[in-house]
Amino acid sequence: MKTLIIYAHPWDGSFNHHVLQMTIEKLEAKGEHVDVIDLHKDEFNPVMHVSDLKVFAKGEYADPKAEDYVHRLKAADKVIFIFPIWWYGLPAILKGFMDKILLKGTTYTQDSDHNLLGLLDIKESAVFTTANIDKVIFKNIGDPIENVMIAGIFATVGIENTRWIHCDTVHLEESRNEYLAELNEYLSE
Repeated sequence: MKTLIIYAHPWDGSFNHHVLQMTIEKLEAKGEHVDVIDLHKDEFNPVMHVSDLKVFAKGEYADPKAEDYVHRLKAADKVIFIFPIWWYGLPAILKGFMDKILLKGTTYTQDSDHNLLGLLDIKESAVFTTANIDKVIFKNIGDPIENVMIAGIFATVGIENTRWIHCDTVHLEESRNEYLAELNEYLSE
């Protein structure tokens, strides 16, 4: 199995970085091929520029990193996103990844009735997040991770069977330990 990890945290001393390292180790120990897109380390530019928009409608890429990322995404059997939740949603660099990589004609298409159909064939996925708010608060504000990212974006492009594992109080050791135990269980399946 080929797993692509998309990682969005700038600091290699963070708890998210620990989660990334643990995830890589667990998957490789199971014999999985692991590919990591580290958006900050790659110095990915999440901003849509005029050059990007000129070819956007054609499903083409002005940014060579974006084009490389879509090829790696299409080659994956499974995808895992690892990121902190900031202001109830994705970090800007990850939102820019979605904007610049997930293009019509490349990761989704549209039928004659204007239904969007995913072109990716990723049958398993996971989202590993950290924050200082729990999933109840997310539900009270419309659940941007579950409803927008998973049920919206992922469903549109063909990323299926997503498991969302969330650390709701990353600053507390007990919460981090519970989160790591849940991640360990998922990664050992």
